[in-house]
Amino acid sequence: MNACPDNQPVRPAQRRRSAALLLALGVILPAGQGCTRKPAPPPAEDARPTTQGEIAGVRYLEHLTGGARPEERVPMIVALHPMSGDPADLLELLRRYPRRARLILPYGHPSGGMYLWYDSVRDDVAAPLVTGEADRIAAVLSALVAARPTVGKPLVTGFSQGGIMTFALAVTHPEALAAAFPISGLLPPSLYPSAAQSSGPRPPTLPPIVAFHGASDLAVPTRGARDSIAELQAAGYAAELREYAGVEHDISGAELGEIFERIGRAADGLAAQGP
Repeated sequence: MNACPDNQPVRPAQRRRSAALLLALGVILPAGQGCTRKPAPPPAEDARPTTQGEIAGVRYLEHLTGGARPEERVPMIVALHPMSGDPADLLELLRRYPRRARLILPYGHPSGGMYLWYDSVRDDVAAPLVTGEADRIAAVLSALVAARPTVGKPLVTGFSQGGIMTFALAVTHPEALAAAFPISGLLPPSLYPSAAQSSGPRPPTLPPIVAFHGASDLAVPTRGARDSIAELQAAGYAAELREYAGVEHDISGAELGEIFERIGRAADGLAAQGP
């Protein structure tokens, strides 16, 4: 992933890790693409330690942003890595989130030194594969909220296969999260909720969904995200898609800025609701 907001320089180590992640995803980073500005000192929150833990049988990384303290009651942001990814790579982008929050980055299943949620590259992956993983992640969310001082329910995001899992969580466990922010993902058609919800009881609450996608994405075609959002809207979700012209299977600086802004807006809404 290549992201370089105007006011957040990317350090060389971040660019190396981002490029490695892109290659793992089969995305070629053109020569010269990325930030050329002189790196600035890391923000203060980068100095805070990233800890590791395990809960409900799943390993995870935990990082506090914006100067938050471990005992402080803050919003929880759960981020899901891509196929053939690593939570540490996703953390390199998300640790720059400027507000006080608790970042949680779970590990999927090990595969060749990296991690994945399920072993399939089909757009319409079999529903049991995805729902089984969604069940595991939902159990992690529940256990973490019980174990950490948290404002409201978790806000969930993820890139590529992590974006697919974010969509899936919002459909299979709508009660487990406050909002979903899938990036470069889609909802497999086997999990489209409209028919099921029209013939069965409607969940009492549906989390809002804001999806982000490069308009030139060929790895996870943009049309899949468009179809997913249309299906979710038909099922009663407050769902929208933000597309970015010229962006492929990647995260642009403008996109990352809007992701942070929309997550922050949702976090403010949780705080306004009170305990």
